Amino acid sequence: MRAVVQHVRRWPQRIVITVMVVAVVLIAARIALPLVVKHQINGRLAEIPGYSGHVSDVDIALLRGAYQIHGISIFREQSQVRQPFFSARLIDFSVAWRELFRGKLVSDIHIDEGKLNVVQDDTAATTQDDLDRRWQDVIQDVFPIDITHLELKDGAVRYLDNSREPNVDVFVRNLQLGATGLRNRVGESGGEFPAEIVAQGDTLGGGRLELLIRAEPLAAEPHFHLTATVDGVNLPALNEELKAYANVDVSQGTFRMAAEMAGKDGGFQGYVKPFFEDLDFNNLEDKREGLLTRIWENVVAGLAWLVKNKSRDQVGTRIPFEGRFGDPQVGLWTTITNLFRHGFIRAFNPTIEGSVTAENVRPDGKSIDGRDVAEEKEESPAGAPTGR
Repeated sequence: MRAVVQHVRRWPQRIVITVMVVAVVLIAARIALPLVVKHQINGRLAEIPGYSGHVSDVDIALLRGAYQIHGISIFREQSQVRQPFFSARLIDFSVAWRELFRGKLVSDIHIDEGKLNVVQDDTAATTQDDLDRRWQDVIQDVFPIDITHLELKDGAVRYLDNSREPNVDVFVRNLQLGATGLRNRVGESGGEFPAEIVAQGDTLGGGRLELLIRAEPLAAEPHFHLTATVDGVNLPALNEELKAYANVDVSQGTFRMAAEMAGKDGGFQGYVKPFFEDLDFNNLEDKREGLLTRIWENVVAGLAWLVKNKSRDQVGTRIPFEGRFGDPQVGLWTTITNLFRHGFIRAFNPTIEGSVTAENVRPDGKSIDGRDVAEEKEESPAGAPTGR
């Protein structure tokens, strides 16, 4: 009887000790878990062929079903470029509870200050534009749950071309991007395109970029519709780029652009409409340039004046393109014809036409209904005036 009483008295103490041991183990595991995950991520980044990467810290949020990556930077090996290929202050991966209640295990990803630098140089060793499927494998390894929602805040995309003289440096800053339905199929959202990507940002020269992409992300071939506009770009801020690609510069002017593109079953078609307003090529620095350069600038200025829409003080055209991915075809003669059409016959408007649709694109890039992508669709009367 005494032994039974002693056993009962000792039983609560054993429970307390057991609970304490379990608690200590769990706390130790919780403390060690971020270090283990950080080590695994850094190890995986080190395995990317031709690249190296590092993560400064990792936080785990068990109750929220998430973890955060702090201070990630990825560099191209054997590169003279100092900027990282990709960097971000914070990346937050979390379980999408709204989808979990519907029986789907998917995730949300939020990126703060994500920056992408694409560099073109004279040699392959210093070029960063060779994106391929290796990045999909890395993302799947770092977070092996399908991403259905993506949000980017205060991001940037930068393109540098060091093979040109002067060097080209074009960027979009203060980039805000939201993407939804990235793992949905046609029919789940009731429309042709279950995914949508919306982006806005500030361009070089104080302009504004607006981008909208609707797509079927799980299609075997790219199936999408894209519209983009750029407005209010101060042209003198692009003089380095104008020098590099056209060997001209300007003293004043504004750039605007509208573009539309659609693709399906490997084919695509679309157009770009660039507009240059209030152009003036009389730059004070022209006296320092060589004779041939000044002659060329005068020729360009004369041609611009010739095709300029005098009532709008605007040079513009419509550049059609079509084909298959990897084999694009640009309508050069149509582009030249459109220069004169804009100047003398009927001006184009810097707006989206709505003239290309994915369902009307054949695998070779031609239109199913036989309509030539080089033809402009009549724009809405609500837009800017089109008459002379």
